[in-house]
Amino acid sequence: MNEEPRFWPGETIRMAEDDLDDLFAWACGIGASDIRLESNKPVVLQIHGRLRRVTQRRLTDGEVEDAINRLYGADGVARLKSGQDFDVSYEITPDRRTRLRFRVNATAVLSRGADGGAVVVRTMPEKAPRLEDLRVEPQILANFKVRQGFVIIAGGTENGKSTLMAGMIRELLEDPESHRSIIEYAAPIEFVYDDIDGASAIISQSEIPRHLPSFAAGARNAMRRNPKVVMIGECRDTETMPVACQLSIAGCGVMTTVHAGSVHETVQRCVSLCPVEERAAVTVQLAQSLRLIVNQRLAPSTDGKRTALREFLVFDDALRRRLLRAPPEAWPEICGEALATHGQSFVQAARTALREGRISEETEFVMRKEFGDVA
Repeated sequence: MNEEPRFWPGETIRMAEDDLDDLFAWACGIGASDIRLESNKPVVLQIHGRLRRVTQRRLTDGEVEDAINRLYGADGVARLKSGQDFDVSYEITPDRRTRLRFRVNATAVLSRGADGGAVVVRTMPEKAPRLEDLRVEPQILANFKVRQGFVIIAGGTENGKSTLMAGMIRELLEDPESHRSIIEYAAPIEFVYDDIDGASAIISQSEIPRHLPSFAAGARNAMRRNPKVVMIGECRDTETMPVACQLSIAGCGVMTTVHAGSVHETVQRCVSLCPVEERAAVTVQLAQSLRLIVNQRLAPSTDGKRTALREFLVFDDALRRRLLRAPPEAWPEICGEALATHGQSFVQAARTALREGRISEETEFVMRKEFGDVA
């Protein structure tokens, strides 16, 4: 049996345009999720959450600059030197049957006392996953297909939020009884659905800021397009949250992501994104709109990869009425109490994963300790 090479076979060649694409294709072939290029440093891959150096030599300034201009365009380096970073998508076709897509961020950095560049390239799956392959819990499956209201997918960076939401979109498209027009606003577009035939649903995707300047602009745009479901890549500012709430109240299913570590932190984060000058009105809309919050973490698994652990809370009419009667600062505590009857905590998720043999006792203990379940 042939052993996987530890180092990139093409590292002795100066990275011209074709060499960069060859590196990306090779990295995808060995399961990398991230490819990191930085001035005067070796190429580093991230595979199942672990970093791995794959060149023995360090990249030159010129190689990194060539890569930046290849990925962005002729003025990529000039953009970084002006103090701006960039996020773009990039695509290669190693052969007629293979299409590889990437999400690229480039930033200016200090390198050996001079200006250099750092590029993080995230691989994007060719096709959205099926929810059954993601081992999504039955309660989530039963509650994410909302006709009106908010579904929030939360978690830290690189914990699979976009992947989970893509699986939900695929499920909506393939459901023969869906009859939904779906609009997605993403920055950038990570998953495409060209090869998924919608049984009774359609999807239109716009990239931020390529097609529209912001998520808030996208949410306002959606109001004029009569969608049934709006996917907002991220609710991250006080401009986006009120418009998203208005969409929900107007009769749309709204799905979005938020950076937060647990259900109660997600609720806190959502309240903080309601503008101070109109917080009373927007929090009422938010309480009326909430249907499901899912927080996801990718934990080290026993097979050397990573597995998803999910904390989630389903918001029924009684829970929403309880939120409406309480001040927003009390919502996190209310939602924490509701987890026992309306959802699943991370501690419960870790115990289930341990019982199924997906995680080790050590990983389960770490999760319990973090959430105060250890005496």
